Amino acid sequence: MTLRKWSFLFYTTLLMGAVGALISGSIIGQEQLDGGFANFGMALIGSLLAGLMFSVVSQMGFFAYLTLNYLALSVFRRKSLWIGIQIILIVFVFIDFVVLRHDIFAKHESMLTYTWLPLILLAYAVVVAYFKVRATNASAWVPTIFFMFVVTILEWIPALRENNPKSMIMMIVPLLLCNTWQIMQLHRILQKNESLAK
Repeated sequence: MTLRKWSFLFYTTLLMGAVGALISGSIIGQEQLDGGFANFGMALIGSLLAGLMFSVVSQMGFFAYLTLNYLALSVFRRKSLWIGIQIILIVFVFIDFVVLRHDIFAKHESMLTYTWLPLILLAYAVVVAYFKVRATNASAWVPTIFFMFVVTILEWIPALRENNPKSMIMMIVPLLLCNTWQIMQLHRILQKNESLAK
């Protein structure tokens, strides 16, 4: 990846984070309208800054996954082994996401009430993986789902620890937009680099 392509990905991901935070911030902060335009404007500026910060978190997670993927493929030698490990980790993180949140936050609630959130996130990851596979090839299924599900949850941990719905929504919308943008742009950037090399 050239410096120019990285700069494009960096700045467009920042834009995605800002847009995502403005959307989630304007939805969550409807009560700020009662305080007048100035109060609402300050809330939007705060949302914008938060979105920029979340986009940087997303980019760190993205490049951390790319590094992990590269190292894992060089260590395990067989791609199928690394794919299998990622599937196991997806299942483990799903179960852990449900059980830990239930054990920490539940007050005599059924564990089933804590399954809908990871199910929605997993369904979103599968949809993104579907479009990624259509744009590339079938080998992108598991890595895309792993990145969109496991890495997004890891990036989302600060808001999950608070268990505040507003904080969780405020963070997850920019993260999902940024992660989706990055994973869907990666093959386009690499294809351009390959064509330049040829």
